[in-house]
Amino acid sequence: MSSLNAGAAEGDADGQSLKPETWETLVDSVVHGECTPFLGAGVAVPYLPTGGLLAKVLARRYEYPLDDVTNLARVAQYIASSHEPAFVKRRVCAYLERKQRVAERKLGGGLPANHLRLARLGLPIYVTTNYDDYLERAVASITGVQPLVEICRWHDQFESEPGRPARREQSAATPRIFHLHGHLRTPSSLLLTEDDYVDFTVSLAQRNNQKNPMVPLYVRRALANTNLLFIGYSLEDWNFRVLMRHLMKQQKIQPHNARNSISIQLANNRMPPDRRRRAEKFLEVYLKTSSSVDVHWGDAGPFLAELLRRVERSPKPRVAS
Repeated sequence: MSSLNAGAAEGDADGQSLKPETWETLVDSVVHGECTPFLGAGVAVPYLPTGGLLAKVLARRYEYPLDDVTNLARVAQYIASSHEPAFVKRRVCAYLERKQRVAERKLGGGLPANHLRLARLGLPIYVTTNYDDYLERAVASITGVQPLVEICRWHDQFESEPGRPARREQSAATPRIFHLHGHLRTPSSLLLTEDDYVDFTVSLAQRNNQKNPMVPLYVRRALANTNLLFIGYSLEDWNFRVLMRHLMKQQKIQPHNARNSISIQLANNRMPPDRRRRAEKFLEVYLKTSSSVDVHWGDAGPFLAELLRRVERSPKPRVAS
């Protein structure tokens, strides 16, 4: 498994870029369908909020009493304790659906550029920790093929609930989208509160070898056999980093066997510059030594635009006759 945490593209405002050999490796893996994107909240900015901004909206609305108002899991846990988990999940889904309707008006009925760029990459598998349906709509729009969408079954109750994709004939031409943290069409599937994260981690450890594992076989194969490209995450996304580390250990993926991985991280511009750089350096060293992930800093939009440009001008692989 290889991981790329992508940062700024060539010529962006920060003046950062991937090394030429990193670009070459990444583009080659995309062209050959051996790259698996993992999408975070930064991909949908500014049309949908990051987890921190969503937490602040909820904290203000429900008078959250603590100082960590950008900690979505904790804010959601507070609301769930005074109401119930289903209540806060329904409220989050309703809020995101409203934001999507506003975005649709701004875009003249179209879709966000980042999701259209991702769809144009033509990859077989996408994994997302976002709740929205932008990516599946973009893939259907660009390819003319309705992707197979699956929700992570991190709790046993989801086996009897709606939202599981229909069993239909699949082919190599059918893209797959796996929602690791749930989907707004099934509010109960959302990985949102602190309790949810505990249950998720327990299930991840216990349900690896069952007939119906929490993470489908095609996703686990992608973890082991493709380059991973994390886009749209931030310094605060530690829950996801811990979960990815756990997945890698379950797959028995060792650093010396890992393929290249990149993470395109969003910088936290609210921090003082010196403190932010120390935090970024810590994350870079941690991910490189623990998971063989190279970290670069920047916005998802410029990076995806540059990646698509390079992919479209790259020679396509020959099809054996």
